[in-house]
Amino acid sequence: MRPVGDNMETEYKYRLDDASLIQEIIDDPMLDEYVDRDSLEKIRMHAVYFDTDDMDLRQSGIAYRIRYENDRITATIKWDNHVENGRHSREEFNLVITDERFAEHPNIEAFESSDAYDVLLKAAGHKELHKKVEMDFTRKLIKVDTGNSISALSFDEGVIHGLNGDKDVLEMELEWYYGNSEDFRDIAESLAEKYSLEPENISKLQRGFLPDDEPEK
Repeated sequence: MRPVGDNMETEYKYRLDDASLIQEIIDDPMLDEYVDRDSLEKIRMHAVYFDTDDMDLRQSGIAYRIRYENDRITATIKWDNHVENGRHSREEFNLVITDERFAEHPNIEAFESSDAYDVLLKAAGHKELHKKVEMDFTRKLIKVDTGNSISALSFDEGVIHGLNGDKDVLEMELEWYYGNSEDFRDIAESLAEKYSLEPENISKLQRGFLPDDEPEK
């Protein structure tokens, strides 16, 4: 296993009503000077979220995810999530997984050298982790380079296999990598306004736990 990094993830999320909007947004002239459309990536995603039988991680606002991205496997811990008008900010730590046996039976020890370990230990101790929610979707991703900032514009289309049945996924995300955060915000808000996109304040994982798509109270 190899650490990828510990960072604050910041992204805007919007729910799409029609899959035809994906190509329309990718081709939008407002992005002409910022993107290389020939570099568009198509990634097959299979994500599995783990928790204890007592749902200790969920109760503490922590997500433990194993995700298969084409031929790559990554373990991710997310915590300390803040959401406002579609903007999600949270702490995140990633590990590249080289042993598929770990992907099937993950533990917290793999994160021992990171801040994520203390977060997991406090929430769940050394309890066993089990599969709770799974997802299958295709992501189309293109980098956005304004000259002052780098971000990633992505579109997810697929299915959440949740505790209360399957739910469709059709979302647009703009994730900030580095540089001027105002550029990142302006692009997200401009696209949302032009295409009348509603902010998505509920994560895919939350949708997998809920009986419907209403926010948790």
